[in-house]
Amino acid sequence: MARDQSLEPTFVRRLGDSELQELAVNALRADSRVDIHEIDVWAENGIVFLHGIVDSAAEKRAALEAVATVVDPDAIEDRLSLRNYVERTDEQLGAAVRQAMIRDTALDARAVNVHARDGMVILKGRAINHAQKTALENIAWWTPGVTDVIDQMQVEDASEPPDEPDY
Repeated sequence: MARDQSLEPTFVRRLGDSELQELAVNALRADSRVDIHEIDVWAENGIVFLHGIVDSAAEKRAALEAVATVVDPDAIEDRLSLRNYVERTDEQLGAAVRQAMIRDTALDARAVNVHARDGMVILKGRAINHAQKTALENIAWWTPGVTDVIDQMQVEDASEPPDEPDY
């Protein structure tokens, strides 16, 4: 009787720290939103550490996303600081995000409400389409003083967003 190979145990080799570090560095190098020269990367006991000072919350988010494509997100230790962090009251931060949205004349931000709390910005309301929703969220991410963005906007154009390009 032939053995069913699908029932045999599969052994997965755990990556070493130097391999994890190399994967993380290569992922950061491949992401044009990240300046790899600002970030130190090392791995210890299966955890990848990211340390350095980046230009914005958007760059920090991009770095974490890039490394999470090659390493378990639970195995990433975020020690990145923001270079352009500006201490602002909740009211000042909300107003700064709102003003940045209004300054972009290609976007219609009239139906978007901005709430800020301790560096986190929550966007509520409606965007005309998925592209505008993404653009408004990106504006919030790039505003100095923002540490996190929660996008709760609805899209008026209910058609599906275009697929992400497969590079």
